[in-house]
Amino acid sequence: MIEGIEHLRAVVWDFDGVLNRQARPGADGLLDWQRELAADTGLDPRDLMRRLAAERAALLTGKADILDVIEGWAGRLVDAEDVLELILEATHDPDPELLRLIDALAEAGVVQVLALDTDSRRARWLAQDRDWAVRVDAIVASNETGLILPDPAALAGIQASLGLAPAEILLIDDTVAHVAAAEKRGWLGWDYPPGGARALVAALMPLLLRGAE
Repeated sequence: MIEGIEHLRAVVWDFDGVLNRQARPGADGLLDWQRELAADTGLDPRDLMRRLAAERAALLTGKADILDVIEGWAGRLVDAEDVLELILEATHDPDPELLRLIDALAEAGVVQVLALDTDSRRARWLAQDRDWAVRVDAIVASNETGLILPDPAALAGIQASLGLAPAEILLIDDTVAHVAAAEKRGWLGWDYPPGGARALVAALMPLLLRGAE
């Protein structure tokens, strides 16, 4: 049960680690897509991951292009757009239970926002090619705002766009610091554990029942 849920009017969803399930690396420390990439290119995907990590802030705030990073890693050996497509497809794994919960919350009249910390190309791919723009009421992407959670300004921007009081907003996130920042602002917060869909549904049941009335 979430204290104050009776006042809730909007849910702000984190994406990676919540709506989008995260794969676990194998014994070699690689994910399936990284292993496939190594087999296809003969290049070390660990080097690509290091390069992406080094550019993380610039990528998430729209100041760098992920294709440039991939091209710097691959040179002319492979097509950077093919590599990006592999990454996008392989790392997109929505939780079907949470997709059903999104639909149920929509029926209950709850406004839903996707808080997306990602680069420009992935944000556009998720919104348009994978239809996330029609699954939720709004997407607030870090590459457009230049703000990354848990920056208080990122939360303030989302709240301003909703036009709601802090206690009417719930953040569902798998990062403790993000939830803590939201609660400090007066929002409700839910620290989402891996595979925590059923517990979340139970916690939101008063809203779902409201929609069934």
